[in-house]
Amino acid sequence: MKKQNISASALLVIDMQRYFLCKDAPAFLPPPARLVPNVLDLIDLFRAAGRPVVFTRHAHRRGSDTGEMGRWWRNYLPWAGTRHAELIPEIAPRQGEPVITKTRYSAFEGTRLAAYLRRKRVSKLVICGVMTNFCVETTARHAFMKDFEVIVVSDACCSSKTRYHRASLLNLAYGFARISTTQQLLHSS
Repeated sequence: MKKQNISASALLVIDMQRYFLCKDAPAFLPPPARLVPNVLDLIDLFRAAGRPVVFTRHAHRRGSDTGEMGRWWRNYLPWAGTRHAELIPEIAPRQGEPVITKTRYSAFEGTRLAAYLRRKRVSKLVICGVMTNFCVETTARHAFMKDFEVIVVSDACCSSKTRYHRASLLNLAYGFARISTTQQLLHSS
């Protein structure tokens, strides 16, 4: 893996919320020890460089059409207005940094993310967060289809199982995204 340059980039922090990262949550996945510190290092890097940082959270309104997500996961969804829909306390968006609520795996589906990134003249999207095999991978593929250059940070995202994480990275590297590490990004700017 080669060093990556973050000029013309935005950082997209996917679903770093209580629903996945707090032990009492329904979809808790035991994160690797370096997940949160690596994500925080990336946030600091992009802020210091004056580059956009965008956060997402997955949350459904009760009574809304949950579509295929609801049929697949049934009552196993994060609900808006609940504690689990909140970002973890360590992840604190600053004023002006968007927090996009999404109801599908892709952060682009049904949101204004693409328009925001175009307004900010972003051509490269660096993606981290959870879960690699669902929202990270789907968003990375969708970004590629929208003609963004995509970088997925392998040690700043995770899944419920290591094999899912690795399989997603392998698939993405074959034709959708460059795979990098936190250290490679930190040392490239």
